[in-house]
Amino acid sequence: MQRIHWYDWPSRHRSAVAAIAGVLGLVLLMWFIEALLAPSGPAAMPPSHLGMQVVGFYENKVPGDGIPSSESSFNAHYRQLTQVSPLWFSVTPAGTVLNTGFDARFVADAEQHHVPVVPLFVNTRGSSQVLLSRAMRRRAAANITQVVQADHLSGASIDFELLSPSSRADLSRFVHDLSSDLHPQHKVVAVSVFPLLGVPTSINGAYDYRSLARNADYLVIMAYDHHYSGGLPGPVAPYSWVKNNVVAALKEAPPDRLVLSIGMYGYDWINNGQPGVAPTVADVSAKALAKSYGVPIRYVAAQSQNEFVYTQNGVSHVVWFMGDRSAAARVKLARQYHLAGISLWRLGMEEPGFWHVVP
Repeated sequence: MQRIHWYDWPSRHRSAVAAIAGVLGLVLLMWFIEALLAPSGPAAMPPSHLGMQVVGFYENKVPGDGIPSSESSFNAHYRQLTQVSPLWFSVTPAGTVLNTGFDARFVADAEQHHVPVVPLFVNTRGSSQVLLSRAMRRRAAANITQVVQADHLSGASIDFELLSPSSRADLSRFVHDLSSDLHPQHKVVAVSVFPLLGVPTSINGAYDYRSLARNADYLVIMAYDHHYSGGLPGPVAPYSWVKNNVVAALKEAPPDRLVLSIGMYGYDWINNGQPGVAPTVADVSAKALAKSYGVPIRYVAAQSQNEFVYTQNGVSHVVWFMGDRSAAARVKLARQYHLAGISLWRLGMEEPGFWHVVP
């Protein structure tokens, strides 16, 4: 077959091809300029096939609380975090957003380390009212979006707790509205949810996993406080309960929309077999507490939790807490079920050994 070269074409054909090439070149140039000028999306959670997500919840330092600061933990381990979620904002019943500790300096530090900042927006007492009408939901979503934009944040993590089960559909509608505002800006929307099993409907009834997962980037399963301050002493996050809740969640939402949250703490109850208010004991403090009273720590394999008993001023105390070995089992569980990742409540409470099992 005879080969036809560019210089053999009639001049009108060469002109037409050149014109087409010119138009294509102009289109490509305009696309390139638009891409450069467009607001860059957050370095948010990378696709799950690149590895497990690790979200660190963060609290500003409270003087005198005796717990290492979230900031010191972040500075030591930011390379292993895909996202940090500080507790900085609350939403009122009127749909306004209150600043409860925003730290612009920390945002700048996190950006320098390429860790997206997706702060928690928690509800205040009575703020379930904000979900009751479309106008109020839109107002709250718009105010959260404004904060995210103004403070150069990478998204919003919604942590609305103790909602009436009657708020179930309204919470899903609110997350839909917020996602409609933030997703076009390439911002992350996360929602914290209570476990489905072993929790009263009055506590978890407002969370429609299936509906929420259709709009949020991921749901954070708060798999802790099975035993809690104010209740009977016992393992805070028994393994079988956590696993059963992961399995139940997977029936409602795909694994790449689920993040398993690990509580890096426990409680110190009066050891009398009765419900009681118990102070929180961070994992990083538990071993030192046991050592100070000269008592051994027992790893309870059936629960994958740690326990020790000590006596103070003639009163017996029992402490249940997570610890490195138990946390590692939960990381393995998240991998086993191909979840999007894990989160930890909170940075600073964990034992240093925890980071050896994190990708």
